[in-house]
Amino acid sequence: MENSEKFYRECVKRLLASYESLRTDNSHIELVFDDERMRYMAVWVGWQKHRRIHQCAVHIDICDGNVVIQWNDMEDMPDEELAEMGIPKSHIRSEIIPPEVRLRSEKNAYDTELLVA
Repeated sequence: MENSEKFYRECVKRLLASYESLRTDNSHIELVFDDERMRYMAVWVGWQKHRRIHQCAVHIDICDGNVVIQWNDMEDMPDEELAEMGIPKSHIRSEIIPPEVRLRSEKNAYDTELLVA
């Protein structure tokens, strides 16, 4: 488990580091890595006139031997990129999708009532 977690950390850091060069006229990406708690984020930071920009772009945790995508506000799909790096898809979870919808999609069922709030 330790070797796989180390590999997962390296992959997550490499993925988020690829976003570091992104910038707009008003903001740029800053990386936040917490190896002790295995939490990793890419955050938009900057100013638009007198308004502060501080917004999570991507948040990924590693827990219980899995890579958990807590948030993704980018066009890229981090789960696909992490799988391409060698992390088994069965060890990548997306917490962005509500659990009941995720479970139904895993069973190849789709219930539109769950999407209406």
